[in-house]
Amino acid sequence: MEKSVLSELFKTEERVRILRYVAERSPATVTTVVAATGTSKALVSRYMRLLSRNGFCTQRGRVYAWNENARSLAVKRLLNIDLLMTAVVLPEWARGIGVYGSYAEGTNTAGSDLDLWVLVDAYTPDLEVPAARVGKSAGATVGAETNLLILTSERLSDLRETDQPFYTNLVRSSVTLGGASIDIY
Repeated sequence: MEKSVLSELFKTEERVRILRYVAERSPATVTTVVAATGTSKALVSRYMRLLSRNGFCTQRGRVYAWNENARSLAVKRLLNIDLLMTAVVLPEWARGIGVYGSYAEGTNTAGSDLDLWVLVDAYTPDLEVPAARVGKSAGATVGAETNLLILTSERLSDLRETDQPFYTNLVRSSVTLGGASIDIY
């Protein structure tokens, strides 16, 4: 029986670092990956060939470009969720917290912003400061500018009625990182 490519992808912390870098900063060369990840040239060369052989990257000369296909998007999405699970903590004043947009879909790049939502029972202006802290902390960990959407059940109902395309995309792409999910509203 042939070994699963997933076991090879996530075999070591160094490989995960390489994978995270390449998936977000395409195109890349072995030299740029080595410099950015602090891993050896031999490891990066072997690993980049593995990624290319398995359809995660396309190699043209010395340059590797990340492919967007079902498997690569799923892997990138998993990497994002894994990173966000450590970076985003459910605040005590919130019912739920999650991510939507490019980080939830696995289509983010180095220049993407991080879109988070926080579900609360009732909106009050005094939530702005602690919510901003949550966004700033997550953005610093991920290395991205953060947009934070404060939601209530009423706001979700309003979005469903007044902005159906945004509401549908929000619920469809959303990944709950802690607490209650928004798809129950």
